Amino acid sequence: MGARTGSRLKAAKAATPAKLAVVAGSGMGALADQATVDRRVPFADIDGVGACTVAGHAGEVREGTLDGRSCVWVLGRRHGYERQSAAMLRLVDWLAARGVTHLLVTAAAGALRQSLLPGEIVVARDVIDRQNRRWSQAPRADRPEARLALDPGLVAALECAATRAGVAWHRGTLVCGSGPAYETAAEVRYLQESAGDVATMSAAPEVIAANRIGLPVAIAALVTNPGTGIAPSVLSHTEVLDVGQRSVGQVGAIVRQLLVEL
Repeated sequence: MGARTGSRLKAAKAATPAKLAVVAGSGMGALADQATVDRRVPFADIDGVGACTVAGHAGEVREGTLDGRSCVWVLGRRHGYERQSAAMLRLVDWLAARGVTHLLVTAAAGALRQSLLPGEIVVARDVIDRQNRRWSQAPRADRPEARLALDPGLVAALECAATRAGVAWHRGTLVCGSGPAYETAAEVRYLQESAGDVATMSAAPEVIAANRIGLPVAIAALVTNPGTGIAPSVLSHTEVLDVGQRSVGQVGAIVRQLLVEL
């Protein structure tokens, strides 16, 4: 390829506007309320995805703009414990086909460290996947193995966006468990020894799906509760949804700034 042709390709790529898709975690469906929505697509209408069955997950994609910038809101997800992890492959493929160029995965997460408080954000630098990843192995032998790689550029932009939004955030390692039960106190201690910072029941399938098609992906985990044994309270999904709903404003502020960064 000649230098002139290469320059034209780089210029064309740079001129392509970013289109960010945001997967909203438990209780964060109101993230899309500030956007101008042009199109709504229920999960049930996307081949291979299907309707959500978990409280706090609307199961709908909304396409539109936020502050004049293209964005797509994925309100909910299918989970491994629903035996629907493969649905996230289909959903991410569908998003890419719709022109999505970057994927931000948000997730409600339990703190594995006493220093992490409900309402704070952990920007993932690494992911430990404790789910069974065999679902991601497509029948075709020429497909690559499941990978869990976060995009360094998008992660850096996410950190910058959180700082500019004035939101308390930390760097950390996210542990994706199988669910739907919360980790026991013994499991929390084990995960702490494994260098985990927050635990969730999602996010890894979306990262694997994005890696398979070369879609840049990053994770913003919202701390919704302390892990079992860190605090005396009994964990409940109601608490997770409540913190998620209360924290929508700050997560939305990060997304606004991230759109500027892109």
